[in-house]
Amino acid sequence: MINQNVYIFDIDGTLTPPRQKINTQFAFFFASFCEQKPVFLATGSDYKKVKEQITPDIISKVDGIFTCMGNELWVNDEKVYFKELKIPAEVQLWLTGQLYESKYPKEKCGNIHFEHRTGMLNFSVAGRDISKDIRSEYSNWDKISKEREKIVKNFNKLFKHYNLEACIGGEISIDIQKIGSDKGQIFDYLSFYKTKVFFGDKCKPSGNDYSLYQKCEFKFSVDNWLHTSSILKNIT
Repeated sequence: MINQNVYIFDIDGTLTPPRQKINTQFAFFFASFCEQKPVFLATGSDYKKVKEQITPDIISKVDGIFTCMGNELWVNDEKVYFKELKIPAEVQLWLTGQLYESKYPKEKCGNIHFEHRTGMLNFSVAGRDISKDIRSEYSNWDKISKEREKIVKNFNKLFKHYNLEACIGGEISIDIQKIGSDKGQIFDYLSFYKTKVFFGDKCKPSGNDYSLYQKCEFKFSVDNWLHTSSILKNIT
């Protein structure tokens, strides 16, 4: 066992604004932090999206990047392992039905609602291809309507027999994976570290950070990257 802390960071909403690049000043500070501590990133996104948001300097300094809810691990730009997931037709059809039943204006929705990633499915009523402004609008609407929360709750009742579970993803989406193949599995992969310290923004029971947040010995539920930055400055 390694007798030191390992630091695990969600990306969207924790190190960056949702689906945006990391702030330049914070990137310099965080890269320095990664030089001094064992650090892993943990995201529901795929590796391509990570590289769009996180600087090459940080990517080169972290010990590894867990993508697709921990169903992939990347080290030094190489994929170390991956898990696959096949979604039953019944599940896909039910999710398609949720698109038609949604009360969110159809004219504001995009066209890409399903994104199959390694070991998981990312589903969005609003669509993965909508503008930044519409993303924010849907996110605010969802906070009031609780649409994603309701879909997650119903999904987990209906499809437990397929060993599948859903949780709220980033700003506009829902992450679906096998039970136990969520971010919580990252804790087990890093069990050789004495203490796991986690930073995430979706740490409530329906959020995709919750399973890892619950397991880690020390954890911080943050509001945004500024909140993360202020905590780290006290650690360093």
